[in-house]
Amino acid sequence: MVFGLFKKKEPVTVTVKGTGETFKCEPGQLLMKAAFAADVKWPHSCKVGSCGSCRATIVEGEGAYPSSPCDPTALLTKEEMDDGMVIACQWVPKTDITVDVEIGKEGDKRGMI
Repeated sequence: MVFGLFKKKEPVTVTVKGTGETFKCEPGQLLMKAAFAADVKWPHSCKVGSCGSCRATIVEGEGAYPSSPCDPTALLTKEEMDDGMVIACQWVPKTDITVDVEIGKEGDKRGMI
């Protein structure tokens, strides 16, 4: 029997570049929701992946977008995605990460109509 398959996953650590703030993100938890749970003033507007105001750049680490009815990557250019930019309200870290985001600033609303 392989017991490793049932091992509980551990939270990952998120470090905010510039401020040095850190917080934990539970397995499967969206990056922005983890920030809110830690009282980090993450830039946002809609919270559902349709405005792009929560965008941030992942400097180190890995993650993914879980399945979603919307495509948050439609809010980003290919160049932004190549540079590590993500829509934080729809993105889940898989490893410890360092993220570049302007905490406490109003979010970038390029995707808003």
